[in-house]
This record gives sequence, structure tokens and C-alpha cells, in this order.
Amino acid sequence: MTQPELEDVDRRRWLNRLIYVRIVAFSVFIFIPWFSGKFVDPQDVDMLIGGVFALSVVWLALLQINTHYVGQAYAQIVVDLLMITWIVNRTGGVDSYVSNLYFLEIVMSSILLAGRGALVAATLSSIMHLAHLDLVKYGALPDVGKTGPDWPELQFIISLNILGFCAVAYLSNYLAENLSHAGAQLEKSSGQMAFLRAFSSRIIDSMDSGLITTDRGGRIHLLNRTAQHITGRHVSEALQMTIRELFPEVQRVGAMRFETWTKRANGQEIYLRFSVSPIMIDEKNTAGYVWSIEDLTELKLLERQVRQKEQMAALGAMSAGIAHEIRNPLASIKGSFDLLQSELQLTPDQGRLADIIKRETERLNKTITEFLVYARPPSPKLEVLDLAVLISETAGLMRNSSELKETHTIETKLTPMARQVDGSMMRQVFYNLASNAFRAMPDGGKLTIHLEKRAGTARIKFEDTGQGMDEDQLKQLFVPFYSKFANGTGLGLPIVYQIITAHNGTLSVKSQVGVGSVFVIDI
Repeated sequence: MTQPELEDVDRRRWLNRLIYVRIVAFSVFIFIPWFSGKFVDPQDVDMLIGGVFALSVVWLALLQINTHYVGQAYAQIVVDLLMITWIVNRTGGVDSYVSNLYFLEIVMSSILLAGRGALVAATLSSIMHLAHLDLVKYGALPDVGKTGPDWPELQFIISLNILGFCAVAYLSNYLAENLSHAGAQLEKSSGQMAFLRAFSSRIIDSMDSGLITTDRGGRIHLLNRTAQHITGRHVSEALQMTIRELFPEVQRVGAMRFETWTKRANGQEIYLRFSVSPIMIDEKNTAGYVWSIEDLTELKLLERQVRQKEQMAALGAMSAGIAHEIRNPLASIKGSFDLLQSELQLTPDQGRLADIIKRETERLNKTITEFLVYARPPSPKLEVLDLAVLISETAGLMRNSSELKETHTIETKLTPMARQVDGSMMRQVFYNLASNAFRAMPDGGKLTIHLEKRAGTARIKFEDTGQGMDEDQLKQLFVPFYSKFANGTGLGLPIVYQIITAHNGTLSVKSQVGVGSVFVIDI
């Protein structure tokens, strides 16, 4: 709102107040003379009460239908002064103490119209008071009081009243200006405070780290937007809790710095770094604590992946030679056995044993072959391919696979997206992830495969509704030869990890026991 608009709103408010002040003031100054017998004619009281209330209704109506508040202010001042002069005349003239209402009217005029209003009210009061007393002295108006004073005394009374009117006008104008200035300063200060409060609130909510403030007992008083996201709780809920209830891992409230695993409101595990500082009132007393919280979950997962990569590299380098040494004599053993089997006449029991030897030899050879693939750094032959087509082809193969049961379903949500990839390797990745998902759902479930654009990369998600994994299983997930499935070689996921890494992509896993797992590829 502009300054003139603000002045109009303020003037309207004071005009409304003046109506009620007038009713109270005139009531007091009417009933006191009436009880003391100052009114000669009782009809004067009825006339005055009716006039005051009738005018009040008129002024209230004008406030609703007319916005020219300055004109209304002048009209009310003039009418009030005429009524005051009439009451003074009917209650004793020069002896009437109702003339004190002139001072009240001057004060209200200075509030409504500042210095100009006070000057106008003082001038009109002086003119009306002088004219009234002179007209009474000369007999032009009736005198209901005692014998009037002589001329010198009357002149002194008139001069004294006019001086009083001018003094009140000056003082009320001075006070009104100071009040207006103080109000403007207060409004300015309030605006600055509101701006600073909003600005500081924006700064706190714009912080990348979570910020929580507590009292000495740990009761939460402030929670910024990042802290709400980290904890998974709305501020209205968190403000009813203590820091220990929000983070059970926190043993005490005090100045400290530590890292720990904790859980969001939905049960998801997150790794947080806490930095706690006291809010000092002085050198000795503490009002509470400021908790700075950083979500290091992604960093922790990256550290885990680096360790897994180093571990797999070390195991691969050591085991590759051993695998070669095992594979060569294994090929000789298989060849010799096949020759013997073709030349010997075996009984049915011996034949079954021979089949077992042959099957296990082939399984061992397959394991060694997969391990050599894992141990040998992959060299992708890149070409531009549509990932959606590759995933659709893999989903088609899985639908016809013996691993798929009637209680299994596959849903794809794919956005066509071309990337430079090795088609054969990526099919192997998708097949291994889908196969693992169905093994994790022995009693049936749903596999949902997403392909979407994400920050300049292609994001692929294999989301199942299977058994899920705990923290220990997640740590071992990409370790060679670790498998939680029967007849698993424990090399499928390590190979998947190597292929994605060779494509300069990332592979992450989120899982919850009893809910399922999500494998996320960014490439």
C-alpha cells in the first residue's frame, strides 16, 4: 500500500473511534449537569441524546458508503463544535464546565488531520466561544446562568479560553506528530524485522546440511527443510519429539562430532555425520544446542564400492592363474573320461555315476570359465544402441525361461534412449539382474524394469518384491563366489559390476528385508 492509502486507512479507523468516544464523552457531560440541575429545560437532555445517537448513525453510514475521509473529518469537527456550544449555552454559559469538551475536540482533530486539523479546531472553538459569550452578553441569545460577569472579567475569561485552545492545539499537534513519527519508525522496524526473519529462514532452509536446534533437555525447537528430508519427518511432527527420539543412536546432548548409521521414519537406513555445538548465553551458561547433520549415505556406498572393487581386483589377479592351472588338467580329465566311457561297457549304476561325473565336470568348467571372464578386464565394443530395445529383448527371453513361474510377473516402463554400449555385455547384465530377481522371489512376485533419463544419463532400475537383503548381505553382494542362492556360482553380480564399470557407469543397490531390492544403473 502507498503512503496516502495507509493514511486513509488510519484516518478511517480514527473516525470510527471518534464516533464511540463522542457517545461516551457527551453522555458523561450530559448526565452530570442533568443530575446537578444545570439543564433548565429537561427537554434539552432528550434532544441532545437523540441528536448524538442520530448523528452517530449518520457518521457510521457515511464511513461505509463514502471514502472521502478528510471531508468527513471536517464535517464531524464542525458539527461537534456547534453541539458543544449549544450545550455550554444550555448549562450556564460562561459558568458551564462543559466547555472542556472544546479541548477534547481539538485533540481529536489533531489526531485526524494533524497540525492543520488542530489549528482549524482551535480557531473555530475560539470564534464560536467568543461569539456565543458576546451574543449572550448583548442579549441576542438567552442566558440560563447566573448574572453574567462585567466586561473586563468576561474579556479575561474569553482570552484565557482562547489561550487554552491554542496551547492545547500546539501540544496535541506536537504529540500527534511524535506519535505518527514513532508509528512510522515502528512500522519500518517491523518491516525490517519481518524481512530479516524471512531472510534468515530462507538461508536456513537453503542449507545443504540439516540443521536442528534443541534446548538443554534435547527438545527440538527448529528443523530446516534439509533436516526434514533427511529424517523423513514433517516439522510439525518433529517439534513434538526430542533429539533422542528422532535419533535413538544419540546417547547424550552435548558438544561432540560423530558418525553413525540410523533410520528414517520409513525404516530406510542412512549414514549421518553429526556436529553438535552449544548455544552459549554467556561464558558459563548454555541455552541449548545446534545440530548440523550431513547425509553421507551415498558417500558410504561409494566407499563400499571402492573397497569391493579393490577386493575383487586383488582376488581376480590372484585367482586367474589358479583357474588356468585347474582348467587345463580338467580338460584332460574330461577328455580321458569321455574316451573311457565310449570304450567300456557300463552297468546302469555305473552309467548314472558316469553322468554325475560328466555333469559336475561341465559345471566346474563353467564356473572356471565365468571366473576367467570376471578376472579378465572387459573391453566393450561400443556402438550406439537403444537400451529400451535391449531390455525388451531380455524381458522376452526371461518370459520364456524355466526360472519364471506362473506367480512371477514382469513389467517394463521404458523410455527409448540411445547410448554407446556393448550390446552383448549389456544383455548379459540385464539377464543376470533379472535372473537374480526371480531367485529372490521363490514364492512369486513382480519385477519392474524402469528406463528413464536422469541428469544427462540413462537410469535403469530392476525393482523386485522379493525377500530383500540385510546390511551384512549387502556388504558381500559383489564379492566373488558369494551367493545366497542354491547352485549359485557367486560370479553373476561381480561380472555385472565389472561390465557397468567398464562402461563408465555406476551400480548401486537399495534393499529392505521383506520388502524387496532395487538395483540402479546409471550409464
